[in-house]
Formats: sequence, C-alpha cells, structure tokens
Amino acid sequence: MLKIAFFTVRAMIKDRMFYLILSMLLLFILVPVFSSFSMRQIQEVSITMSLSLNSFILLFLAMFGGVVTVWRDIERKYDYTILSNPINRTNYFLGRFLGFAMILIAITIINMLLSVAVINISAGMYQSKLPIIWSNIAWAAVMTLLKYLLLMGIGFLFTSFATSFFIPFFGTIIIYIVGNASQGVYDYLSSAGTSGYPAVFKYLIKFLYYIIPNFSSFDLTTYAVYALKINYSSILYSLAYFVLYLGIVLSLSMVIFNKKDLV
Repeated sequence: MLKIAFFTVRAMIKDRMFYLILSMLLLFILVPVFSSFSMRQIQEVSITMSLSLNSFILLFLAMFGGVVTVWRDIERKYDYTILSNPINRTNYFLGRFLGFAMILIAITIINMLLSVAVINISAGMYQSKLPIIWSNIAWAAVMTLLKYLLLMGIGFLFTSFATSFFIPFFGTIIIYIVGNASQGVYDYLSSAGTSGYPAVFKYLIKFLYYIIPNFSSFDLTTYAVYALKINYSSILYSLAYFVLYLGIVLSLSMVIFNKKDLV
C-alpha cells in the first residue's frame, strides 16, 4: 500500500495538471494587494482570502485526486498492469487514496506558511482591533484539509462503480454543493416558519441531511477571522464525524471496487 502511495506522489509531481494547480500558490502574492482595498479591515480580509485560497487549491486537488486518478487508471488499463503484480485491489485503492492525502497535507502546510507571511504583511498595513490568533487559523486550515479528504473519499466512491468520467466528476461536485448547504437547509426546516411544509418533504430532507456529508461543520473561517473562542468539543465531534464517515465511504468503495470487472 505504501509503495502505491509513494508511486502516486511521484506520478502526481510529474503530471502537468499538478503544476497548473501548484501555480495557484502564486495567488498568495495578491492577498496583501487586495486586502489593502478594504481600508480598515485589512487583517480580517487577508485571513479570509488566505483561507479561501487554501480551500480553493485543495478543492482542485481533491477533485483531481478523487475523480481523475483511479478513473484514468481504469480507462488506460494502468490498473490491470499494476494489479498483475503481487498486490491486491484493496492495497491499490487505499494506496491511491493515501498518496493523494499526503499531497493534500503537504500543500496545506505550504499554504499555511505562505498565509503566515501574507497575513503578517497585511496586518502591518493597518493596526486592527482584533488580535491574530494563529491557533484558530491553524485549526481552520486543518478542518479544511479534513473536509477535502472527505470529498476526495466521495470521489473515490463514485469512481469505484462508475464506467464513465462524468458520473464521478459531476456526482462529486453535486455532493460538494449540497454538503455545504445541508446545514442551512436543515436549520431552516427546523424553524417555526416552515410549519406549513408537508411532513413527508421535511422527513426526506432530514434523511438526506444525515446521509450527505455535512461540510459546513468543518468551516472555522469565522473563528479565525474574528478571533472568536473555539469550542473544542465541536472540533472533537467533527473529528469523530470525519473518521466515521470516511471509514464508511472507503470501506464501501473497496467492497465495490473488489467486485468490479476491470478487464
């Protein structure tokens, strides 16, 4: 499994798409420039932009890793060549996921180092009333990483049974959009203003709420920007949720992939 993971990392580094995504790191240079337009909230805007840019880059990597990698192996019969060696499908599948997880972790660390630099530069332009709580920013970055590892797992699940590129690609995008909005929809349906809605409709939405990953639980941007106190019990809940959900998704993916006809 580790051999497949390191092979994935090496192959990704040689891929042109990776250099295209990596070039997005240059956008961090623009953070102090655009932050200066906000007048008295330069520090807050720079933190927001840094975390948003980190999220944007990880989204591309998660989509590329979760959707393209295994599907491209199947399409070009690379998987048949790899699996002809003494390696089982489970190790191959987990190795692919682990390899891309290592890349996402490395990119997150690089993004945070760049964020520290640009946030300090921006904060020096105008003294904010709010302190910079680096631990909040670090936790926001960690939770964003977990969010996209989970999204990548969803992509692997779609790829495990799909026969075309479009199903895993658009399926992952839909899950990403719905997963970010699910908490807001659930809270709205739980309010008194929706008493006139059909009960069947409410139960259906709530059922989907518990099935679809709740990505909003990994968003700590507000805490990082406005130096709010983080409730660490909610972080522990999110960590447990991540481990449980990802475990179920990867287990289901491997069961399907082991039964899939790859010839």
